[in-house]
Amino acid sequence: FVGRDSLFVDDDEDQLDGDRLWVTGFSLTKQRGELHTLDVKTGIMSHVNDKTAKSIKWPNEVASIPMQSTNCEFNKYAEGLGKTDDSYNSESDYNGLADALLVTDGFLVPGKDKGGLYVVKNPGNKAAEQKVCLTDGSEWFYHRAIWLDLTGDGRKSILAARAKVPSILNGNSGAQEDWRALGVGELVWLERPQPHSFNKVTGSPLDVDGNVFDPFSDSNTPWKLRVLDEGPDVMFSVADLDPTDSTIEVIASQFFSRKLSLHSIQLGPTPKVIFQRIIDERCGAAFSSVLSDLDGLASTNECRRDDSLPLVVDVGSTVVSLNGGDPFSHVLVTSHECTYAETNGATSQSDWQQRSIQQQSTIVPSPIDQNEDSESDFGKGYGVDTTPSVEVHSSKNIDQSKIDGGSLFAYRIPTSHKDAWKTLPWTRSVIATGFKVQGQLSNMINPGAPGFCYTFFPTRDGMGNDCGGNSGTGKRWSRPLIGLSGDCAEAAYILRPIDCDVDDGNAVPLSSSPSSREVNGSNINFNDGIDKSTKYSLMCEIKCKSTVGSLAIGYDDFCSAEQHSGYAKIYVPCYELNKVLVFAMGSGEDEDLDDGW
Repeated sequence: FVGRDSLFVDDDEDQLDGDRLWVTGFSLTKQRGELHTLDVKTGIMSHVNDKTAKSIKWPNEVASIPMQSTNCEFNKYAEGLGKTDDSYNSESDYNGLADALLVTDGFLVPGKDKGGLYVVKNPGNKAAEQKVCLTDGSEWFYHRAIWLDLTGDGRKSILAARAKVPSILNGNSGAQEDWRALGVGELVWLERPQPHSFNKVTGSPLDVDGNVFDPFSDSNTPWKLRVLDEGPDVMFSVADLDPTDSTIEVIASQFFSRKLSLHSIQLGPTPKVIFQRIIDERCGAAFSSVLSDLDGLASTNECRRDDSLPLVVDVGSTVVSLNGGDPFSHVLVTSHECTYAETNGATSQSDWQQRSIQQQSTIVPSPIDQNEDSESDFGKGYGVDTTPSVEVHSSKNIDQSKIDGGSLFAYRIPTSHKDAWKTLPWTRSVIATGFKVQGQLSNMINPGAPGFCYTFFPTRDGMGNDCGGNSGTGKRWSRPLIGLSGDCAEAAYILRPIDCDVDDGNAVPLSSSPSSREVNGSNINFNDGIDKSTKYSLMCEIKCKSTVGSLAIGYDDFCSAEQHSGYAKIYVPCYELNKVLVFAMGSGEDEDLDDGW
C-alpha cells in the first residue's frame, strides 16, 4: 500500500495526541487509491473505506484541516454574545472537523488524470467517515494544496497548483515529441464559502436553509475556483519577501515547463497576481520548492526582528522545520531528470562523493520591466520578467555541463534592498548532482530522480545534547539537515552541513577564511564561487531497491522499540516492496568521533 508521492507525519497538537503517519498509495492498473495511517505510539493501523478509496484513485499529498472560526464577522458576533474563543470558536465544534484531511488527487496517466481536491472527514472511522470533493471533476490533477487566508477576513481558503497533460499518453503524439512540454499548469484559489447568517442567540453560523453552516456540505460544494496565474503545476512554497507590503509570494517549481517562477499575490477581498518573474529557466524539470534557512537566521533573535529579511508563510513541505513568520535564506529545488544509471550496479558512495565535489554557484540575472501594463505569456496587468539568463561563476572551473542527471539546487534570496528579489539575480548553488534512474517496469511512466527534499533537525526543538546525552540541553544547531528522496534512484539520502572549507584535505575553520564578499549588493559568504551556506556532504545513503518518492520525519517515540527519545525518526516508503522503513537518530554519545552531529 506504500505510495511514491505522499508520506508524512501529522503532529498537529490541536487535533491529535501525538504523531500519526499517513501513507498514500496508487497503482497504474487498480481503479482505487490507498490512504493508510499509523499511530506511531501504539502501532495501530487503519485505512479509509472502499467508497473513499475508489473516488480518490491517485492520492498525492495530504494535509490537515485547520480548526478555525468561520470568519472574522462570526468572531465579532460571538464576542458580542459573550462567547469566547475557548467556548465557541472552532468549526470542528459543529461540523466534525476535529479529524479530517485535505487530499490532492490525480496524475497524468489516462484514467487517473481527472483528479481533484477532497476533504475526508473522520478517515478510518467506518461509521463516521465522509468524503467531499471541493472541485468540479474537470481534467486537472493536483499535487499540492494549502490553507491560506488570501482575503484578509480570517477565512482559510485553499491555494493550489494543478496540471493537465493532453492525450499524448493515449498515442496521439509523435515519439520524438517531448510530451512533458505539452503539460500546462495553473495557480488557483478555491474560496471558502461564507455563512448566510448567524443565530441571534448562540452566534452559530447558519446556512441558507437555517441549518448549521458547513462549508463542506453538498449545498456549498464545489467551492468557487479562480485562476490566479498560469505556470505553477506541481509543487510550490509561499513567502513574504517584503513584510512591509500587503503581498505574499508564491515560488513555484514548474515541472512541465521546466522553470522556477515567482508570483506575487495582492491580498484582499479579490486576491490577484500583480507581479511575476521567471527565476530560472535552465533548472530542468523542477520538482520541490522548499523554503530553507541555510544561514541559521531563525536561531538568531536579531534576525527575527529584521523587516528586510524574507519570511516564511508556507514552507512548501510536509516536514515543517520553519514556521510562519520565521526568516529564511534559500529555496531548495530538485531537478527531476531521467538519466539512466549504468546497468552494472547501483549508485555507490564514491558516486555521491563525485557529485558533491561538483558544487557550484550560478547567477540568474533578470532585468525587470516594472511597468504594470506590460504583457507576457502569463497574462496582462502586472509586472513580468520573461528574459532570464544564466551566467556561471563556478568553483575550480566546473561549468554548467558538469550537472549530470538529477540535481538538488539552492537559490539564495537577494536581500540587499527592498525590491532586490524583484530585480536582482538569484544565486543558484548545486548542492548535489548525478542522481540516476534505476530503470524498471514499475517506473516506466514519468521516471526521474531525485524526488522531494526536506529540511529538519535531529531533535524537535533544534537543540543538541549535553555531555550526558540529554536532548534539548546542549547547543542549538543553526543549519538543518537535508533529507532527499531518490524517487527512481531507489534510495534516500540524509545530507549534513559542512562548517569548514576543505583545502587539500585539511579542514579550515570558517572564521579563518576571508570568503565573505558582495554579490549584487548582498554580503554573501562565498569561497571560490561557492555559497558556503549550501555546502553539504552525505551523512547517510539508504539503498532501498525500490522507488522512494517521499520521506516523513517525526519525533515521537516509535512504538516500543529501543531508541533515544526526542530524536528524529525517518520514515522511508519502498513502493514496489510494499514497506515503510523506519530509522531513528540518536545522540551519538557512543561514537568515538564527535563532529557535532
